Amino acid sequence: MIPTVRTFIKVSVCIALTMYSINVSAQATLVQKTIDKIDSYKNVSYRHTNKIKDFFTTDTSTQQTRNIIFKASEDKVLGYLYRTERLNKVDEPTGTELYNGKNVITLNPNDSTYQISEIRADAGSSVLVKLNWFKSFITKKPLAMVNASDTTINGIICSHLIINTRDTIINKEHLYTRFHLFINKESDMPICILCNARSSEIGNSITNYYSEDSYFDYKFHLDINTTILTIPNDFHEHKDEPELELLKPGTIAPDLVLEGTDGKKVTLSKLRGKVVLLDYFFIGCYPCMLSIKPLNAMHEKYRKQNVAIVSINHRDGKKSLSEFRKINGLKYPIYINGADAVKTYHVSGFPTFYFIDKKGKIANIIVGYGDDFEKNATSVIDKLLN
Repeated sequence: MIPTVRTFIKVSVCIALTMYSINVSAQATLVQKTIDKIDSYKNVSYRHTNKIKDFFTTDTSTQQTRNIIFKASEDKVLGYLYRTERLNKVDEPTGTELYNGKNVITLNPNDSTYQISEIRADAGSSVLVKLNWFKSFITKKPLAMVNASDTTINGIICSHLIINTRDTIINKEHLYTRFHLFINKESDMPICILCNARSSEIGNSITNYYSEDSYFDYKFHLDINTTILTIPNDFHEHKDEPELELLKPGTIAPDLVLEGTDGKKVTLSKLRGKVVLLDYFFIGCYPCMLSIKPLNAMHEKYRKQNVAIVSINHRDGKKSLSEFRKINGLKYPIYINGADAVKTYHVSGFPTFYFIDKKGKIANIIVGYGDDFEKNATSVIDKLLN
């Protein structure tokens, strides 16, 4: 009997689905094999270098860590304990994070203090956190996985998996988040995880993000003294200074002397007669970045009226802020060296927005960013203008 075209198509589809299922299963097995390899040892140590070129500037930051993972099957949160040391350029610890099965302990060697916080299921920078997330993602969304050709990194032949966690078109712009996982074919250990992302949600234009995590110098130990997960005897608990209350509406806004990224200076007192919105922010603060679009929109809306948006930064350099302003298309000015302004206005959370009326009095305050920020902010400004 000669097969019909319909029969041929059915057979082709079945073969394709079978091959696809085998491919997805192989990808999941590859990741699981790596997880099992790490879990098979009592403890594993490795070095980790992270390079980031984020959404907000053209700078590339680098962070190095030294890590130890302890198998702890009785731990119900992570399933293991860990010690992570952040290192400077000469391999000296600048900070250490410990998880002892109960709490996360952060050690600060600069002042010999420690802080204790609760653990989260996604906490820590352990390579196991990312591997378990990849495994979970493959299981839930197998179509997003691609098994690419083997490649060589630093002379090491690696399996190469591509995970597309986002791939869409919005307003004719291709937006995506794409991970590349490279696993040493000989040792089954991860060598590198790359992330490329293109977004329109952050900032005022299309922004790009690149992250590169390199893992190396793996060592599998028979025994390590778990006292390295305890607080050193000469450390004492860090005590936060009590937060001061924000200035109250109705009080006269303290004067400020501010310098812009263009070198021009302005004093708050000279803006008397205008409605002033003080925006306290810093680069990398996610809610601060979300506020860029509405602030730009408000600047355009009120630019011919008696309204001034004054964006104050206390921790980023002039060069970074100039690039940040250009990359994100900010229309309103940014003022640098705002540490005194932060202190004067008792700002402890970011972003914080102070609204000052035409007479120089504080009229309203918004702390944090929400989806209704632009609506609420314009409502306040409109009332103050009228």
